[in-house]
Amino acid sequence: MREELRRAIEHAYDIFPEMKWRGRNATVCKCCVSELNARDLAKIARRELDAELIGEYLGSAHHVEEGSAAQEVRHFLPRIFQLLAEGEETSLSGNECALIRLGKGALGWGKETYRDLWGRREVEAVDRFLRAYWLDVLSQQPELFERPETREILFDEHRAEEALCMVAKAGGDVASLLALWDEDASFAAALHVANLISNAMGRSWRPAGLLEEGALGNPHWEDQPEGVKLIVDWLCRPAQCKRLLDAFMQAEQGSVESVALSEAHDELERVLVLRWSGATTGA
Repeated sequence: MREELRRAIEHAYDIFPEMKWRGRNATVCKCCVSELNARDLAKIARRELDAELIGEYLGSAHHVEEGSAAQEVRHFLPRIFQLLAEGEETSLSGNECALIRLGKGALGWGKETYRDLWGRREVEAVDRFLRAYWLDVLSQQPELFERPETREILFDEHRAEEALCMVAKAGGDVASLLALWDEDASFAAALHVANLISNAMGRSWRPAGLLEEGALGNPHWEDQPEGVKLIVDWLCRPAQCKRLLDAFMQAEQGSVESVALSEAHDELERVLVLRWSGATTGA
């Protein structure tokens, strides 16, 4: 774990106080979380809560206005940050939903987000973590594999897109993360761009690629149209083609990385031509 990320997590533990449960169980939906798990969420020291139990909490259909639920969001938040940084799957629906209780919607703050309702120090603590976490994600080169049946070169995970979706659902500042991505000239950051494109390339069961339609590959984007448009517009620029080409020239000839970068470059170039001609459905 990068030092900046470790410090951001410890800062969150300092900013968000531990709950005084006074014998109570955590506020959860009784249909979603057993009484035993509700008790353990309150009984176990938050630094010792495992990802499975946190996943139960995040999957609970309760609302922040119920009892002390609003304060409990703050209580669990630093541990969620820590588990994310350690590479754990913190939500039963995927890490895209790990911070849903910070955002809008029934499981969050209705029509507002943490940025609208929380104090300055709390907002800054969240944003500090999101920045550090994002830089950590970009620094780790995504892995690829070859599918034996089709000889396709595919990415094993899509962590950058997962992180962006998580931040969008939380109501965070996605634009600032894209700006950081622009500033990162590393090979790993360029490969994450290829990863994003690869996940939105043509599918055999679709008449056109998702990117061509102005969409992205992760299904969790369904309720985030503004975030999708922001990222697609950021992605569909000649500068990204150049970045992919530059990274391709750095890659070992014939490597899986070189193939992935080349395919992503060609797909993005094709979509750009269609956009300029007004032929894409997402234009």
